[in-house]
Amino acid sequence: MNIARSYLLAALMPLCGLAQAIDRDDAQLELAQATTAVQAAERDDAARYASADLAEAHVMLDNALHAADVRAWTDVAIYSERAKVNGDLASARSRQQRAEAATAEIQRGLDALQAGTPNGGAP
Repeated sequence: MNIARSYLLAALMPLCGLAQAIDRDDAQLELAQATTAVQAAERDDAARYASADLAEAHVMLDNALHAADVRAWTDVAIYSERAKVNGDLASARSRQQRAEAATAEIQRGLDALQAGTPNGGAP
């Protein structure tokens, strides 16, 4: 069992090094994607429906921007990824809330129509 674990660790070690070696271009791409995700969340009205997730996305984006100022590219990539995930989550929760509200409105309309017909709308 220990031998298998040793082989697995030996195989994963180079991959860990690659994950840490983030260059400026990759970091800036991550930052651009994060910015886009946060802006999309704002357009989806996440401030109203998912304010905590949107606030966390803004914090992570601000951290990424600060890391970019000091050229800490690995930190830029990490914070950008977190901002993107939180922005996407805020968008999804916002869309879910709006869809649930629309469904409830349709259901109320359907209930009103059924209440206005004999036998509750049954044939």
